[in-house]
Amino acid sequence: MPRTRVILSAVVLPLAILIVAALAATVVGYGTHPGLAQFAHGIELIVWSRRLLWPATTVSIVLCLALVGLVVSGKRRAWWLIGLGPILALFVHRFHTDPNTSLAMVENPQFVGADQAAHITAAEWVVGLTFNGKAYAYPYSALFLTPVVMQTDHDQRMMLMWSAYANRAVACTLTRELRLRDLEIVSTPAGSLLLYDSRLGQFIVGVTGRTLTGAKPVGFAQPIATAKMTWAQWRAAHPQTLVMRAAVAPRKIVPPTGPLLPTVSLPRLPPDAAPDERIVLLETEPPCAFRAGAISEAPANFWAADVPVLMFRVRGTGQVRAYDRRLEGDLVPRFVPNPSPRRPGLFVDKDSNSTWDASGRAVDGPLAREGRRLRALAADDALPWGIVRTWYPQLQLRVPEGGGWGAAH
Repeated sequence: MPRTRVILSAVVLPLAILIVAALAATVVGYGTHPGLAQFAHGIELIVWSRRLLWPATTVSIVLCLALVGLVVSGKRRAWWLIGLGPILALFVHRFHTDPNTSLAMVENPQFVGADQAAHITAAEWVVGLTFNGKAYAYPYSALFLTPVVMQTDHDQRMMLMWSAYANRAVACTLTRELRLRDLEIVSTPAGSLLLYDSRLGQFIVGVTGRTLTGAKPVGFAQPIATAKMTWAQWRAAHPQTLVMRAAVAPRKIVPPTGPLLPTVSLPRLPPDAAPDERIVLLETEPPCAFRAGAISEAPANFWAADVPVLMFRVRGTGQVRAYDRRLEGDLVPRFVPNPSPRRPGLFVDKDSNSTWDASGRAVDGPLAREGRRLRALAADDALPWGIVRTWYPQLQLRVPEGGGWGAAH
């Protein structure tokens, strides 16, 4: 019995040290793994793992040094050091082999003119936006490696966030409170980029452009409309556009040049639609979602979040456009296809008999003489329902009441 107690006392301390050090190293190595999002409270676990990253790192390193000290002082056998191998492997994974380490953030990247963009093909997809009066294109292949882009033009600042598996781009102007050096990419849980601002202590979700609580992040100002289309389409619409140069891809990584399939781990969702079904997200307050296949070139007149909406696809490009139908004087026109080939415009409103083009501008009739224009609404097309539903838990797929999109509600 005394010999057993001696053996136990010699084993318990180093074993306890290794177990606690390994648990802390596991938090460091795999606590922010995006696959955790499929489990209950997985996203919360990722968030807390990031908050505890450096305390867990410190605990693990101190305990490992304590074990080394016991061995060096001759109080424990050297073979206990074998237990440090798995702990070292966890640290190597976290800071070297973790796929998230290949994602980078860039400030004021290099841009070239459209006539010098030899690095991009006509069929490659880009995220396009207009910032401070200039058009910019960000190739999908470039954003796959650098999903956070911050740039400055004179006294204006903006940031673009790209969640590749969600096919989702969110851009906004910034105040001076948000700085790139304070941000880091935590993970990509449930298909969304997740950022952490270490100075302000806020997590920013790439799909929503909001914090985890749904609040507007500190430092975010006004949203910037984005568009997703092929380089040929964007260049035709914006001949003077600037194009972001792509970073050099690490070995074994082939950046995609188009939308990706949403092959990510998701939590259990209500069976209201297939997780990979594509939807259009209308960014009203609160947001609304519609099946992408239900939107055609025919004008859809409906109400969403107390806003009368006109939505349609642009003929030829398939781009989704959405507008607020309210005009001055409490006028809410209803739009139908333009039946006359002699009149310009795609649609005619049944209230004033004015015709309208795809940009929401009246081009013929009494409202055209008044220079009327509809206010554009942000509508993001071809988003996978499962990812969007995860980050907008209250979101429901809308279907047109009254039997069709053409009906006004």
